[in-house]
Amino acid sequence: MTDMLLDMAKEKWLKGNHKEAYELATAANKVDPYFYNVDKHYAVYRAYYVAETKKNKLGHSDLYRILGLKPDPSLSIDTITSKYCKLVKLVHPDVVCSPAAHGALRIITIAWEALSDESTRRAYDVGAGLLVLPRKQQETNKVERPDVQVVGKKRCAPEEDMSRRNRAKRVT
Repeated sequence: MTDMLLDMAKEKWLKGNHKEAYELATAANKVDPYFYNVDKHYAVYRAYYVAETKKNKLGHSDLYRILGLKPDPSLSIDTITSKYCKLVKLVHPDVVCSPAAHGALRIITIAWEALSDESTRRAYDVGAGLLVLPRKQQETNKVERPDVQVVGKKRCAPEEDMSRRNRAKRVT
């Protein structure tokens, strides 16, 4: 029964239906969790499913969820790396005889590379809305333009470079 479910999951994955492949692998894992390599096949199809369905606030794949972690900017690099190592041991193409294993390994590695580098992770966390920069740091990240005057809260072009729209309303 479990081997039939895994074969059906493989067929669904080959047709591009990753959600159904994941659901079949989940069912196979529930039917017989001790079946040979069922946990590995489940991890492979889960990587595809999470990469497609679990999105962050920007609409991109949630890298923390791909690694099976709760989105938290305070996680240590060691925690992320240990979770990555566990997943790699499960989905490596030398261990799992599945055409989906190569792609799952690539998805997991991309997530780990982004989250293991401190600057890339910080940029991801800020972009995903998980981390808010302090106000002072936001101001220092702004690029100052000497050719633009700030009047109150409005930005105005310099007087000698007035566009057609602003010719009628001269800033004094």
